[in-house]
Amino acid sequence: MPPKKKAAKKKGGGEDDGEIKPDGLAAKMLFAENAALKRQLADRREDALEAMAQKKALQAQIDDLRRDFDREEKSTYAITADMTRQYKDMQGELIKRINSAENTITELKDQLELQRVAYEELKREKDRAVAGKEAEIVELKNRIDELCAEFGDMLKGTLEKMSERINITNSNFQTDLGGAGGGVPMEEKLQEFHLKK
Repeated sequence: MPPKKKAAKKKGGGEDDGEIKPDGLAAKMLFAENAALKRQLADRREDALEAMAQKKALQAQIDDLRRDFDREEKSTYAITADMTRQYKDMQGELIKRINSAENTITELKDQLELQRVAYEELKREKDRAVAGKEAEIVELKNRIDELCAEFGDMLKGTLEKMSERINITNSNFQTDLGGAGGGVPMEEKLQEFHLKK
């Protein structure tokens, strides 16, 4: 603020308006000191006004920064909350999938164990059936061998009896012919057919 101008002297003046009249060196010094103090006061007022303006600017800047900080803090909180929610959702989904996979593995292991037990039982049944069939085959072979031996014995006996009857019939036939010897003996004829033993 500029220093105040000295008041102009009043015309016709005789009245004192509170100012000291310059009458000497001391008065000049007081006037000079007064002027210096006024300038200093004016400078201080300007500094104070400038400081107040700077304070207001800084306060506005701080308010802006605080609003930005609050906005960023809310945004960060919202993002963090959203990320936490997504993480928990993903975690829950993964836990469900893991549990489902573990249940599936357990079920498959149970089914595999049941299949293995069924396979072992089937294998045992097959081995029993094969052993039974092999025993039956051996028994049938033995029976066939016995039947073949019996049939061979029966055939041998039958051939022996047939040979005896043929011989008897042949000798009777030759006797009936009178022993002329004109015919071929029956035994020779039978030898042609390999019927003689």
